[in-house]
Amino acid sequence: MQESIEQFLKFLADDRDFSENTLAAYNNDLTQFRQFLQGETVSDIEEGLSGDSGSETTGGEVRHSRGKHPQTAETVPSGEPPSDKTIAINGRVLPVGLGSGEDAKTPVDGSNLSQDNLVREWSQVNKDQILGYMNFLKDRKYADSTVARKIAAVKSFFHFLTDKKVIPGDPTAHLDSPRVNKYLPKAISVNDIRRLLEQPLHHSGPEALRDLAMLGLLYSTGMRVTELVTVNMDDVDLENNKVRCAGKGSKARMIPIRADQQIALDAYLNNARPQLVGNNGETALFVNHRGHRLTRQGFWLILKAYADEAGIADITPHTLRHSFAAHMLSEGENLRRVQELLGHASVSTTQIYTQVNASVKRSDPKRTIKIGREEMPINSAEDGDNGLRRRRANQSA
Repeated sequence: MQESIEQFLKFLADDRDFSENTLAAYNNDLTQFRQFLQGETVSDIEEGLSGDSGSETTGGEVRHSRGKHPQTAETVPSGEPPSDKTIAINGRVLPVGLGSGEDAKTPVDGSNLSQDNLVREWSQVNKDQILGYMNFLKDRKYADSTVARKIAAVKSFFHFLTDKKVIPGDPTAHLDSPRVNKYLPKAISVNDIRRLLEQPLHHSGPEALRDLAMLGLLYSTGMRVTELVTVNMDDVDLENNKVRCAGKGSKARMIPIRADQQIALDAYLNNARPQLVGNNGETALFVNHRGHRLTRQGFWLILKAYADEAGIADITPHTLRHSFAAHMLSEGENLRRVQELLGHASVSTTQIYTQVNASVKRSDPKRTIKIGREEMPINSAEDGDNGLRRRRANQSA
C-alpha cells in the first residue's frame, strides 16, 4: 500500500510540479491514513515544517543566555526527521511521516479495527473506514483545518487510484469535506514589528548582522520563509535594488528592496557573510553559523528567540508575511500590486488582507531603526501622505 502512495507522490512531482513541502505534507497525511487502516501505531511528526502555511510550530525550546546570540539553537534543528525514514521521489528525498502545521502528536494506536477488518489493499477501503479515520483525528484534538487538509489528501489520492484503474471505485465520491471555520490572517502591529526588527541590534557578531538583514528582508518583501531560505547570492541585484524570488510552482518574481533594507544587506554581505561562509563555496544568501544554507527550521528557531526577547507571543514566520500584506493594503497600496509582490495566483487570496484590523498599518512616521550611526525609516521611501498620493496617481495613470 505504501508503494501506491509513492507512485502518487511521483505523479504530483512530475505532472503537478508540487513543491517538496507540499509533497512532504501529502506523504505524511497518506502514510498516517495507511497506518490507521492497517492497525499500526500512527506517527505524526509535523514540527516546524510548515513555514509557508502560517501555523509553524517547533518541538524544541530556544534557550540562550544574555549577550549570546540565539543562532546557537540551530545546532540541532528539532524538526529534522530521522535519516532512516525517507523516500526518494525523482531525486528528491522526502521524510516519511512529515507534514505541515500541527504540533507533534505522541504516537498512538490508530486502529479501532479488529484483526479481521484490517486493510491490506486500497480496494478494500470504504466510506465508513474513512469516516472512522476522521473521528480518530477529531478525538485526538486535531484542528479542524488539519483534519480538512488530511481528508483532502485522502480524496485526491483515491481520485488518482480510480483514474489509474488501481481500484474499481472511489470510496470518497460521496464524502463531504469537513467544514472549516475561516479565520483572518494574523498580522502584528507596527510597534511589534519595530521591536522585533530591533532585537538583532542588541547582539554582536556576524550572526546579528545576518539576522538584521534577514528579518528585515522577510518583512519588507512579504516573501514566504521557504522563498527566503532558497534565495541565492546571484538572485540579489543590489545595483537595481531587486531580489529574485522563486515562488510556488517554479513561478519566479522580482521584488524591490527598500533603501533601508539595502543598507542592512550591504552590512551583512560585506562584513558578516564572508566570516560565516569562509571558503566553502556556499551559494545561499543566508547561511547558518557553520556556513551552510539556513534551513526553515533554523530560521524558525532564530525568529522565536528574537520574538521572546521582544515580548511577542504566538508568532510564526508567516506572521511577517501577513503583516507585510495587511500594512501595505491599510496604507492604500493597490490590491493587484500586493498580489504581485506576494506571488498569489488569485487576487481573492490577497483580498482577505483588506479585512485585517487597520490598527496594524505601517504609516506611523516614527517607525525608524538605527543601522550603524544612521537612523533609517522602516517605512519605504514612498511612505507617508506624499508617497501615497504618488502611488495613487501612478495607479490611475
